[in-house]
Amino acid sequence: MRILIADDHELFRDGLRLIVEDTFADAEIREAENFTSALSLIDRQGDIDLALVDFGMPGLDGFNGITTLRTKLPSTPIVVVSGREDRETIYDTLRAGASGYIPKSTSRARIAGILETVFEGGIHFPEDVLDALHSREEPVQTRESIIAALTPRQLEVLALVCKGQSNKEIAASLELTEGTVKVHLGAIFRALRVTNRTSAAMLCASVGMEENPHPFAST
Repeated sequence: MRILIADDHELFRDGLRLIVEDTFADAEIREAENFTSALSLIDRQGDIDLALVDFGMPGLDGFNGITTLRTKLPSTPIVVVSGREDRETIYDTLRAGASGYIPKSTSRARIAGILETVFEGGIHFPEDVLDALHSREEPVQTRESIIAALTPRQLEVLALVCKGQSNKEIAASLELTEGTVKVHLGAIFRALRVTNRTSAAMLCASVGMEENPHPFAST
């Protein structure tokens, strides 16, 4: 696996590198000191499996910068690392497509746990931000409409999650790699606004996907 660490402070990059090396023993780490060099590295080596990006890095224009990274890395989990902890900044990174947000005040052990969660297809944001997101005055989407908007392959993966299958079992059932299953799960979790398999399974069970993997398909 290849992991990108992008931060303009060398000392913090060193710290993140040590955490990543302890958490993912087989990781190949690529480093960038600003947004331009991060984009250049991605263009040269697009197969990045996880990206850790400093929100305050030179050249990264907040929301637009994360959106650009998401365009460059459509299937890669992006974790924003920042000294800022205000709700609007964190919300903007979520809205831009990040999979997680880590304040720089977070402990080393906690960072390792978050990275594992995100790499496995989950998301991580402070609970108060997620609660505020759900309470915002935005167009209401029903559970049915959100699930119906998933791709056919995502629906297949979600249906097997609902049946309790592991990533390995899903990969075998659909003739996919486990890495591809993780990518689909990450996209599904973001679309459903859930953080784990249990929540996703409960949601799809509530609309009858255990019996019918395509409950909203036209007949």
